[in-house]
Amino acid sequence: MLSRFLTFFTICILYGSSSAELYMSVDDIQRGMKGVGRTVFQGTRIDTFGVEVLGVLRNVFGPKSDMILARLSGGPMAQTGVIAGMSGSPVYIEGKLVGAVGYSIGAFAEEPIAGITPIGEMMTVLQRTSRDTLSNATFGSAPWNGQIDGVHGGVLKPVAVPLMLSGFAQQVVVEYREELSKYGLLPMQGGGGTDPSLSIGPFEPGAPLGVQLVRGDLSVTGIGTLTHRVGDKVVGFGHPLLFGGRTAMSMTAAFIHEVISSQMLSFKVGTASRHIGVILQDRAPGIAGVIGSEAEMMPVRISVVSPNHDASFNMEVFRHRELGPLLVRMAVATSVISAEKLTGETTVAGQLTLHMPKREPVKIKNKYAGTQGLGLAVLGLTQPLAQVIQNPFVDANIDSAIFQLSVEERTQSARIEGLRLDRSRYEPGDTVHVSIALAPLLGKRETVDVALPIPGFMASGRLILQIVNEREQRLQDMKRTAYQPKTLDGLIGLIEKSGRNDVLVVRFIASRPSVTMGGREISGLPTSVLSALSLARGSDVVQKSQQSVYSQKHVRTNYVLTGSQTALLVVGKDGSATFSSRRGSGEEKR
Repeated sequence: MLSRFLTFFTICILYGSSSAELYMSVDDIQRGMKGVGRTVFQGTRIDTFGVEVLGVLRNVFGPKSDMILARLSGGPMAQTGVIAGMSGSPVYIEGKLVGAVGYSIGAFAEEPIAGITPIGEMMTVLQRTSRDTLSNATFGSAPWNGQIDGVHGGVLKPVAVPLMLSGFAQQVVVEYREELSKYGLLPMQGGGGTDPSLSIGPFEPGAPLGVQLVRGDLSVTGIGTLTHRVGDKVVGFGHPLLFGGRTAMSMTAAFIHEVISSQMLSFKVGTASRHIGVILQDRAPGIAGVIGSEAEMMPVRISVVSPNHDASFNMEVFRHRELGPLLVRMAVATSVISAEKLTGETTVAGQLTLHMPKREPVKIKNKYAGTQGLGLAVLGLTQPLAQVIQNPFVDANIDSAIFQLSVEERTQSARIEGLRLDRSRYEPGDTVHVSIALAPLLGKRETVDVALPIPGFMASGRLILQIVNEREQRLQDMKRTAYQPKTLDGLIGLIEKSGRNDVLVVRFIASRPSVTMGGREISGLPTSVLSALSLARGSDVVQKSQQSVYSQKHVRTNYVLTGSQTALLVVGKDGSATFSSRRGSGEEKR
């Protein structure tokens, strides 16, 4: 009790002698007390609702973390129960601010029973808020749902935050609903965009409080309620949004269109109306921010080109290690689906360009095809962005991410079906002429001719001739050499060399030791050099492999390639060749 008194006493010192007249300590709360709450049920008009205290739950979420249990009444709550979007609705008893609606108990509750976060705990979050904490850093937090079992036989959990998604395709919302729900968010399609034409009410306790994670042609806005305002500082929600601690999220005013009643979960439908400031703190008792400041977000541009239609989309995305890449992936998927109105047979040529401070632009290109072409393109182009943002080495500040996609409504894929050699016997230094058969989907068989030299320094022995697409070749090499980057530069280098699906690789592999230094494979070294390198200090300096790549050629094709072919050559006296083939896991059925 002493610690709770000290928290309340600190508030009185920080916010003046009149604070004792403005706030009520949780220690003064008794069962049976009645008060009023403030929230918006429609438009921007702040309505009141009744509050009856049922008791105080001590140490609910840990030491010195209390909750006021209360029964709510009035407005539509007899039919709706506690409404998603009421998070942060301030509660007053005897004219003093007690706290904010932050938690609800169980689904299908017969009464609107809520957990009220004490104002003393919320004010500790407000105290941390300062413009000095603004930065362009990338923030992070693990998914959470904040549930605690066993309270009155139900589940005590944060009041859900309606997450209004504007401009997103229905398929995308459905596919990513579960991922977003892990953060305690309630994804809803439509209404998330900023609409300055909507009426604007006073930004005061009880008013809608929006937090924009994406803004622009696509928009993602979480809707809650403003609890308290001290000058240009505000606090709300009564529970975390993403539980990220120090943060920088765009803060908006909002317009509530309607409350939708549901036996499972009633919720507010709202739209951001205008930019207000920035949320700087996201902690257990609530979120807090500053009016008038601006959140620095990551610019994203997506262009989609097809034979008969071009479209481009511009937006800014919240800088967050986990949620940021997820939101970008949703935006890219939506942009392609919305621009082309298709999800069937496609071929997508894509490029991602990342602009970062003090380095050349990072560019990744690839091609994807098939009934899963769109999904593979979205994943293939957004995964490198996630790898850079989530790298464990440094905070990667991305100035902008640009996605360029070219879409065709047909599948341009081919299977590597066979190979033919110009002869059956070879010696070191000979050139092997290989004819590779490609079988396009719904097309005529084609042949690609490649000449590949056998190294002259090679002694008699076996060589594996491998034919595969470049992407698969790079994956095999990563597994074979066990290379792991140690810096952001090393990671970016690995990403830029990740390989393309439409490039054919023809190469010789021998069962002879090689080494990898800084991601670069070195083959054909003398035994004495290999022995010396094996003594290098640190396992991350030199990594050994039991195979060597002697020579290889890369040939660009018009197809996304699947499958592979191999031939075993015995070079030297009595040399001969045998063949085998393998279908790739992503191969189109015929």
